[in-house]
Amino acid sequence: MSPTCHSMTGYGRAVVESEGLRVTIELRSVNHRFLDTSFKLPRAWMALEQELAGMIRARLGRGRVEVFARRQLLGDESGVEVHIDSALARSICEAAGELAEELRVDGSLGVRELLGMSGVLTSRERPIDASTEAPHVSAAMEQALDALLLMRRAEGQRLAEDLLERIGNVADTTELIATEAAALPDEIFARVQRRVAELLGQLEVDPQRLAQEAALLADKAGIDEEIIRLRAHVAAVREQLGQEGPIGRRLEFLVQEMGRETNTIGSKSASSSISGRVVDLKSELEKIREQVANLE
Repeated sequence: MSPTCHSMTGYGRAVVESEGLRVTIELRSVNHRFLDTSFKLPRAWMALEQELAGMIRARLGRGRVEVFARRQLLGDESGVEVHIDSALARSICEAAGELAEELRVDGSLGVRELLGMSGVLTSRERPIDASTEAPHVSAAMEQALDALLLMRRAEGQRLAEDLLERIGNVADTTELIATEAAALPDEIFARVQRRVAELLGQLEVDPQRLAQEAALLADKAGIDEEIIRLRAHVAAVREQLGQEGPIGRRLEFLVQEMGRETNTIGSKSASSSISGRVVDLKSELEKIREQVANLE
């Protein structure tokens, strides 16, 4: 079986240059119960947000994805329009000349002084038709998603390999518990026999009655069903780790069920050795739970 899992953690970046425009898109993704997207786009591309979100939904199942986009014009072209109000500048010069003549002072104004006066020089961003730039933005998004998915897949494979090793530890511990549980009836019978002997001394005890009582105690401490279910859950986890597509939620459910069976074994345990094994199981399952939380 070759693990094919995807992590929810990753990073992807792409730069597309075309027709005097450079588009840069960065994607960062982390764990999340559902698919959640957050965008930081240039104002000119706000109308493209829904289309970009759809591209993400088409390729990702879960995770919080942050999208950062930058727009840069190349060459000598500027994204800013500059306007000079010549009429206003002329009016200011005339008013300054009249005032200078009245006060008999030098009223000449330089160009730099005029341009610094309110309203003479104004600037604004050039109008942008987002539809003409949309293909370049989409291309950058597609490439960034490719890079993000590559990292998420690589990380997912590492997680899956670690999970396979850990689920193997769970399987081994389960079999140790099963072996020890098989010897419990004889241990319980011997324990009951010793206890009765301590209490009754040399008085005779009906062997059949003693065996019945020991059998009842062994039945209450029996964990065969829990072991069977644990084995089934281990097999299911291994199967899921070989599947394509999002498997995180299914694995979370299986780990939860394994924890439930482990707790039951611990509460029914009549053996200090099995109780120790239960502690080992809980520790391993907690590590598995942490890893599974990273899978898509």
